[in-house]
Amino acid sequence: MKKQEFPFRKKIYLTITFTIISIILLSSVKTTVDSVCNYYQYDKNTPLNNFLTSVYNIKPLRVFNSYTGFETGYGFFGTNVSSDFVIIYDLLDKQGNKVDSKKFKLNTKEASVRFTSLNRLFLDKLTGDKNEMFNKYIDIVLKEMSKHIYNQYNGKYGVHLKVYLYNYPALQEYVKGKNKTELFLTNEMTYIK
Repeated sequence: MKKQEFPFRKKIYLTITFTIISIILLSSVKTTVDSVCNYYQYDKNTPLNNFLTSVYNIKPLRVFNSYTGFETGYGFFGTNVSSDFVIIYDLLDKQGNKVDSKKFKLNTKEASVRFTSLNRLFLDKLTGDKNEMFNKYIDIVLKEMSKHIYNQYNGKYGVHLKVYLYNYPALQEYVKGKNKTELFLTNEMTYIK
């Protein structure tokens, strides 16, 4: 019985498939290493990162990744979702004592979706330059939110508004057993008439 040869066309398809899968793996590893270094502020001058960067910067590979969208990592498949802020307010009596504490929420789904666009404002304060006018703008926004809550209770209670951001444990903390997500206070405002 004669041994069947592997056709030349199948060898080309197999080579192309293997090459594309290798490029995807290289891009995935490169973007993952870059993300970890950026997020945890590690030194980028490691032998692994230098090797990946030198291979990744070969011009034909770079052009191919740019045209196919492989260089964007998972961002190619979905949008960048910003962190979710939690707004909690305390109701205060006339002496300034806390009467109740509630999470801020709106009545309709549409209002809640529009309100989440305000998250960008709080993120800009965390990551942007410390601009005095911008800080005043945030104070005005918080004051208007506090007034809205104050008017909901017909001026019976003062309002202490707090804006929190979820603080997830770092990988090193998670390995050591700290696996609880905490709230990190970013802004606060007290409104009493």
